[in-house]
Amino acid sequence: MDEKMIAPVQEGEVRKSSVSVVAEVLTKHHPSSKFLKNVGLQPNSTDKSNKSNVVVNARVLDLQEQLEMSRQRSEVMREEMDAMKRKAAEAEAAQAECDKSYELLLKKAEQNDAKNAQLMALVGAKTGN
Repeated sequence: MDEKMIAPVQEGEVRKSSVSVVAEVLTKHHPSSKFLKNVGLQPNSTDKSNKSNVVVNARVLDLQEQLEMSRQRSEVMREEMDAMKRKAAEAEAAQAECDKSYELLLKKAEQNDAKNAQLMALVGAKTGN
């Protein structure tokens, strides 16, 4: 390694960096060294990366499917909530109508009670009570 570092450079050549010398020596003497892969000087085998890409792509597709299902459930729930709001508004309107009818009946009953009281007073006055 030291020899490669201090070797004379011929005209037109660029001196190798210490990193490239180390990488060259390690791959020559230890071709399966994980050190170079770990420090990013040697790529992982394409076979492994292809497998990991397949796994990642499958996970992405799975997550996209879950997201779409979630959106569909959300839309269904929104429609159900809108229907419930309409029913609640209709029930409130019906209750308001019932309350109005009750108030009218109550007024009529009070009017009838007042008329009955007047009639009883007239009948009582004629009979002398």
